[in-house]
Amino acid sequence: MKKFPLPVITFLLISCCTQEKPDIRIICENSSGNYRIKWETLPPMEGTVSIYESNHPDSFNIQTPLAVANIGDGFKDVFALRSLSRSYFKLVFNNKYSAITGERAIPMQQLANFRDFGGYYSEDNRQTRWGKLYRSSSLSSYATTTDRKFLNALGIKTVIDFSADNENLRQTYCHWIKQIFNLPLRENPCSTVFFGDKILSKQMRKNDVLIDQQDNLSFVTEHNADYFEQMFDILTDKTNYPVVICCALGKDKTGVAAALILSALGIDREQIISDFLLSNQLIDYDIFLPNVEVYFSDYDVQETMTAMLSAHQEVVTYILDRINKQYGSMNHFLEKEVKLTARKREKLKEILLYPQADY
Repeated sequence: MKKFPLPVITFLLISCCTQEKPDIRIICENSSGNYRIKWETLPPMEGTVSIYESNHPDSFNIQTPLAVANIGDGFKDVFALRSLSRSYFKLVFNNKYSAITGERAIPMQQLANFRDFGGYYSEDNRQTRWGKLYRSSSLSSYATTTDRKFLNALGIKTVIDFSADNENLRQTYCHWIKQIFNLPLRENPCSTVFFGDKILSKQMRKNDVLIDQQDNLSFVTEHNADYFEQMFDILTDKTNYPVVICCALGKDKTGVAAALILSALGIDREQIISDFLLSNQLIDYDIFLPNVEVYFSDYDVQETMTAMLSAHQEVVTYILDRINKQYGSMNHFLEKEVKLTARKREKLKEILLYPQADY
């Protein structure tokens, strides 16, 4: 110690005590129980990463790892032990830093577009919690008995249904759901939900669909502040979780609601757009169009129908840009129109974000 002057020693001690957690990003991919877990660290790290498995995202037994890998490998293939329930994985880097991951898109029998909000990263590098909030297509129209059993295994307590009054879950026998909140988001009266005849007659083409979706979803965003306020009231009550938000396809009204929720949590624009577009990988045309061959027998008709059933980057960017232009920022829109106060927003973050110090 005598070899170093006091200022140098003080600097070294402060540096060690104030060293920030590295930026760790992980994703989980599943193929019939075989998981590939990928990670990146910034700055790059050397050493080992231990992988632990649990069927609950908030409780891990870290005595015996499922697998161990070199951090520099960047990925590890593992086989889940809990084949009858959902698996979550906790990665511990050099016995010091940790992060949690899981499968975002959850396969169901008939229930399409069902996925977890977990694993997105906020502006202050906090991760959204796994197993708390989900989004989906309509549970009432498509969920099979097996799907409902899996939802029950996830512990789903609350559903926020954005469908129209005549389509909502209360019209069906859904005794397996403890709480159902129907928030029938208003749509543009000049827009029609489905243009089957116009599409078949080729009066409506792909570009018409994009324009209609831009107009309709911007209307949905700006004319349902009261319903979105109710949504955030539900989401800021921790006793309501786990929660599912849903609509017919789980891509439009649910996509708008998801964008507002992620924005409120401080998730950046790129991740919000990515979440919106993920619907394209998870919607099965055969489920939503019983006579799908009618629409796919002609190329032009098929192109238009595909556009109708898809989520588009042009649409979500239009909505986000329009809010920024009209209100100055998404934060201002949430505060002014949706009445999402700073206190409510912090409560939402407390529920849906892991603590920064350790997750």
